[in-house]
Amino acid sequence: MLLSDVETPALICDLDRLTANLKRIAGHARNADLELRPHTKTHKTPEIAKLQLEHGAAGVTVAKIGEAEVMADAGMDDIFIAHHIVGADKVNRLAQLAERAKVAAGVDSQEAAAALSMGFAQHGRRLRVLIEVDTGLRRCGVPPEHVPELARAVNSLPGLALGGIFTYPGHVYDARNENELAGIAAYECRVMGELGRQIAPVVEGPLRVSGGSTPTASSYHPECGLTDMRPGTYVFNDRTQIDMWAARPEDCALTVLATVVSAPESGRAVLDAGSKCLTSDAARRSPGHGMLKEDNAAVVLKVNEEHGFLGLSQSALKLRVGDKVEVIPNHACTVANLFDEMTVVKGGEAVDTWQIAARGKVR
Repeated sequence: MLLSDVETPALICDLDRLTANLKRIAGHARNADLELRPHTKTHKTPEIAKLQLEHGAAGVTVAKIGEAEVMADAGMDDIFIAHHIVGADKVNRLAQLAERAKVAAGVDSQEAAAALSMGFAQHGRRLRVLIEVDTGLRRCGVPPEHVPELARAVNSLPGLALGGIFTYPGHVYDARNENELAGIAAYECRVMGELGRQIAPVVEGPLRVSGGSTPTASSYHPECGLTDMRPGTYVFNDRTQIDMWAARPEDCALTVLATVVSAPESGRAVLDAGSKCLTSDAARRSPGHGMLKEDNAAVVLKVNEEHGFLGLSQSALKLRVGDKVEVIPNHACTVANLFDEMTVVKGGEAVDTWQIAARGKVR
């Protein structure tokens, strides 16, 4: 069917833009001599994960065991859970998952490592673990100076195999300009590279020094200190990535198709897509909750649960009730998790429907 015939609100994925994004970041990874292990929490969709692998990804990264289970069900066999697995039930699920896929998980404490050790030793298996390093985000992670001590502790535990270290430079989203962004990436590489050299003697198998994000994906170079990068949002891009100098509007592959349900006065219209479709997340610098693909000057200024308030005062668009528009959202990751499926479009025609199979898999 034509895009104009799709019932709204609907999540739309532009296949040509998606493919271009996959190729671009895969090229950055190759040029930097890094493995690409993209974060699937952005899309939660096995079809897209398979496309990432086809474009050169060495494996996939997930946030939760539930996402890992979905990806394993779809045939993924190299999965890194970039989160901390705490709780006996989750450890048991992870051990069961490890029976059918190659998995690794993150740790940042001896307590969590000990629980994983006990669970995997009981199953007669070994789990590859990476120590999370705090390189400035101040979320999870071990301060750099404590990494060698934790590495030695992990190395002594049965049921575990120390595989390396990982970090997420999420504070890059606070960068005020591209020079600050580049500085954050350089610091990440310097710290992680040095820590990798320090712990290499106690690492089993190939050393992984994992980092990266979508905004910093083009900042790495051969021998930068990392061995792989884990960007996520790049598959779709969004207004936040535009604000972070990582994308242009024409690189945004994910939109929300919405219908104008009211046009009460000049310069204003109301859409049938609100916070349950667009989220209430703010972009880094751009105002409102999204902008129209048809005219970026048309901005969703406010959202209620079921309504998007579209400001048209700076736009030449003359919208009427019944018109359909595409909204480029502020944050693609949260938007994708709000829909059961996405309509795949190529050349203005809907060519497929992909189920967002890991939607809501937060455990």
